[in-house]
Amino acid sequence: MTLVALWVRRNATLSELVAVSDSRLSGGESWDRCPKLVPLPRPATAIAMSGDATTAYAFLLQAMNACLLLDGNEAGRTDIRYLARKLRDAYADSRRDVSDLPTGQDQPDVPVLDVVLFGWSWRRLQFEAYSYSYDSTGVLRMHTIRDLEESVPYGVYFAGDARDSAKIRLQKLLEERGSSRPLRGQPDSAEQAKKANLNWEPLEVVQDVIEDASERTVGGVPQLLKIYQYGMSETFVWRTKSGDYFGGREVKHGERFDRRVASFADGDVVLQYSDRAMRNVTDKLEESDDEQ
Repeated sequence: MTLVALWVRRNATLSELVAVSDSRLSGGESWDRCPKLVPLPRPATAIAMSGDATTAYAFLLQAMNACLLLDGNEAGRTDIRYLARKLRDAYADSRRDVSDLPTGQDQPDVPVLDVVLFGWSWRRLQFEAYSYSYDSTGVLRMHTIRDLEESVPYGVYFAGDARDSAKIRLQKLLEERGSSRPLRGQPDSAEQAKKANLNWEPLEVVQDVIEDASERTVGGVPQLLKIYQYGMSETFVWRTKSGDYFGGREVKHGERFDRRVASFADGDVVLQYSDRAMRNVTDKLEESDDEQ
C-alpha cells in the first residue's frame, strides 16, 4: 500500500542518504495524507513504512520507545546495527501477546510488514538500511539492505507493493538517458560502479507511479527525507503548484512552518528556506512598525 525509495546521492567528497515515498494509506479506502517517512528520536536515523498500516505504525511506535528507553540509542552512542537488532527482538516480543482472536482461530494471522530502518553508521562510516518482514511461518526476519553500497551501480532500494513496477520504470528511465551498467568481469568494473550513481531518478519514478491511476495503492504527494554524514536527519515541506505539504498533509494558508521547502523542477530538487516561518512573520511585523 505504498512506494518507498532509498538511495545514496554521491559527489566527489560527500554523500547523503535520500528517502522518498508517496502519502497514501489504503485498505478499503484511500487516505492520501499520511506520513510514511519518520525520523526517530536519535541522530541520523529514520523509518520508512509500508505494508499493513496497523502493523507498520505499531513497529514505528516500538522503535521510538526503544530509542527513549536506552540513553545510548537516544544519543546515538550505540550504532544503528545494534538498534536494528534490538528492534527486531522488541517487535517480535510485542507480537507474542496478541489476543481476542476471531472465533475458532488459535493463532493470529501473519502480519504483512514491510518496514525499513535506515541511517548513518558511525562505526563503519557508511549509510546502512535494514528491512523487516514476516516469513510464511510467522517469524520476523531482519535483512541488511546491500543496494546502498558503493559497489552496486545505480543502487536503490524500493519497498512497498509497487516496488516491481518502480524497478521496471527506473530501468527504462536509465536506458532512455544512456546510463549503461558496468559489465561484470571488466578490469575497471569496480571503479565504474562507484561512478554509476543516481541523482533524482528514483524521485521521478515515485512521482510517475503516483500519477499513474492504475497504481491504486500509491498516491498523494511525494515525501522527502535526507540523512547526512554529520549525524543529522532532515524532513522537508513539499511544494507544488497547488500548495505546500508536510508528511502528505497540506499546510493550510496562514499556518507557519520552519522546515525547508523542496520542489522538483527540470530534473532537479530545489531547496529553499521557509517563507512561512515565525521569524519571517516577526520581521514583517517589525517592518510594519517601522513604517508607522
